[in-house]
Amino acid sequence: MRIEFVRLIGIQSAIVITGTAITYNVADLLAMKSFAYGSIVAVITVMLLAWRYKQGLRLTGAEWVLRQAYKTAIERFFWAIILLVLGFKLLELSPLWLLAGFVVGQAAWLLAPIWMRLRTQNDK
Repeated sequence: MRIEFVRLIGIQSAIVITGTAITYNVADLLAMKSFAYGSIVAVITVMLLAWRYKQGLRLTGAEWVLRQAYKTAIERFFWAIILLVLGFKLLELSPLWLLAGFVVGQAAWLLAPIWMRLRTQNDK
């Protein structure tokens, strides 16, 4: 796995842990569990993306790369829906906190690469 994905997953995990601790202090145990679950769903989808990226390195040809990109996007969407529905229905977690955790996890996925790039530019 590329070092960028390891860093991204590490940063995202740190944000999950911090957000979970803050949620526990602000709300209750159920809210904390819901927030953590939602955040972990986002981390799992990033791991799927990293795994598919590694598989895509072996592909040759634009058609195969594009096909893999579409397949990965659909799989991420599918697994996010399945895991979120599992949290809502089977585990009966708090919907508001579960979605808040998912949104924070996704925001970390979007903002962490920007932060890493800015940090490496400042180190030079």
